[in-house]
Amino acid sequence: MKAITVWQPWATLLATGQKHNETRSWKTSYRGEILIHAAKTDHSGILLHIPMEELKHFQDAGVVNKLPTGAIIGKANLVDCFQIDEAYRRKLQRENPAELAFGDYTIGRYAWVMADAILFNKPIPAKGKQGLWNWEGDVQDER
Repeated sequence: MKAITVWQPWATLLATGQKHNETRSWKTSYRGEILIHAAKTDHSGILLHIPMEELKHFQDAGVVNKLPTGAIIGKANLVDCFQIDEAYRRKLQRENPAELAFGDYTIGRYAWVMADAILFNKPIPAKGKQGLWNWEGDVQDER
């Protein structure tokens, strides 16, 4: 199954369905189930540098505590991928400011649209990789 490595706390936001887009500098034509792997390095300290008005969205989502790293923590369906433009940024500002706070919506980057997110009950230890990568292990009993 395809997988993508994401830093915390963004990995947990994706796996819990609180973040709907994973923003990347590159597009993908892949559509379908994708495992969400939380990178081994804990980058949650970056939250200290987020403006207070944006940090509130992270606090409301409950992702400011210690989060699992170095593991597959959930899965979702990758249903679309499109290039971010000014109109989409304005739409997020109006309709979903939390989503805007949860990604890098610089014009020209890509939004990977996720749906049907599932957070696994037990993280599956795994070494992540850059880009889309294949996970050969089992995930059936982790929900």
